[in-house]
Amino acid sequence: MLSRLSMSVRPCVSVCRWVHTKEKGKPLMLNPRTNKGMAFTLKERQILGIHGLLPPKIETQDTQAMRFQKNLKKMSDPLQKYIYLMGIQERNERLFYRVLMEDIEALMPIVYTPTVGLKYREKYCTFNDDIQGTASVALAGLLSAQRVVGKSITEHKVLFLGAGEAALGIANLIVMAMMESGMSQAEARKKIWMFDKYGLLVKGRAYETDSNQEGFVHPDPGDVKSFLDAVNVIKPTAIIGVSGAGRLFTHDVIRAMGSLNEHPIIFALSNPTAKAECTAEDAYSLTQGRCLFASGSPFAPVSLEDGRILTPGQGNNAYIFPGVALAVILSGVRHISDTVFLEAAKTLADQLTDEELSQGRLYPPLSNIREVSLQMAIKVRLCSGCPVQSTFSASQRYQIFGGFTMNTPSP
Repeated sequence: MLSRLSMSVRPCVSVCRWVHTKEKGKPLMLNPRTNKGMAFTLKERQILGIHGLLPPKIETQDTQAMRFQKNLKKMSDPLQKYIYLMGIQERNERLFYRVLMEDIEALMPIVYTPTVGLKYREKYCTFNDDIQGTASVALAGLLSAQRVVGKSITEHKVLFLGAGEAALGIANLIVMAMMESGMSQAEARKKIWMFDKYGLLVKGRAYETDSNQEGFVHPDPGDVKSFLDAVNVIKPTAIIGVSGAGRLFTHDVIRAMGSLNEHPIIFALSNPTAKAECTAEDAYSLTQGRCLFASGSPFAPVSLEDGRILTPGQGNNAYIFPGVALAVILSGVRHISDTVFLEAAKTLADQLTDEELSQGRLYPPLSNIREVSLQMAIKVRLCSGCPVQSTFSASQRYQIFGGFTMNTPSP
């Protein structure tokens, strides 16, 4: 025989719907889809066989939700909030989704990314290639560009087009690099600006910012209505596109960067090629070949009117994760810190020769990926505190990259 369990659809609404369930007693209370905690009425407790299994007090879902929200406000640590929220979901789904829907903008970042990852960050040896790998390869491009521009990382001012996870990952790693050069975190963050679909990330703007963006929210610099306005007002040395929205580095934006900088840094990192913020040809031709360009997708070499042929740099994550993974395997570390990706970026930039730099490249050719990965593994393993030899014979290289076979002859 089916029992009927009354579930309130919304607070302060008298209309109820009925959920048919075969469960009674303790199994019903252990099922988060049917459990209402102390919100069961006396009649429901009697019909469902749970009378006496709950405290005698009867509460409404409004009261439960109010207590739930009050407890959440007492917690300052996002991970602590996540654990509390998941505990409620495992016991009372209806209450969980009720509170989640009432404050979805504040709670979604907690129940989804990035808080979920914090729970396991110290427990498992993992890294996020889309965020940390992209950040490392982008920073490597900036470090390579320093050799042409003649400015240290602390002298750069970076404007991002896009303010999502990729932009934040790159920005935070740039801040780490600036701090390593002696700058404070607060001063380093002042060098980073972000422009999203609602405009520049500034204090007091109409649209709320994510908690992870707060460190890069600055006082309003003036009347900025477009990305071109942002370039002209902020005067960045580098613009980095991670919007995934297509050709938003317009000709006017590229020309503005060319007029502000002798060697403007333009990174159009969105994939695929159709979604890149600009093409390599536009970047080079509109700056008379003076810009330092990198993209997320491959572009063909560009021939300039003066006869030069420039090869665009491709910021491919494949430069990073093989070396990092190899270092982790060799050293047996249990945790991959952000310092690893800072070291990986510096190592990648160091592998670029002066000749390759003169060709317009900001990264070594992908054909050199094995040697790059090996050198990166050495540096990353050293920064983790593990001893490692700095040179390898041809046979050792073959063992590392040819299947880890100890008795394999050298090629």
